[in-house]
Amino acid sequence: DSLTARGAEVTFCECYQRCAIHYDGAEEAMRWQSREVTTVVVTSGEMLQQLWSLIPQWYREHWLLRCRLLVVSERLAKLARELGWQDIKVADNADNDALLRALQ
Repeated sequence: DSLTARGAEVTFCECYQRCAIHYDGAEEAMRWQSREVTTVVVTSGEMLQQLWSLIPQWYREHWLLRCRLLVVSERLAKLARELGWQDIKVADNADNDALLRALQ
């Protein structure tokens, strides 16, 4: 508004869109398990729900829930506990430095 008030012509352009990518959850779980992934970083509730719904139940029980989960808030930690995770670490915040510190 202040730019327009000073005579500028302002045009808005939406440039961000979330698009779900479709994965074969069993194939991804097998790949991650075979690569010995033992820690998963989640930075949003939507990401946690997508991960949960992507991975088939057998892999959730035998691999995913046994992974260490790094989240960025107590709210996410609570949701993860409700889904069945036990090894949960909460980073100080969501920036890269905080995530790296939490992974060490």
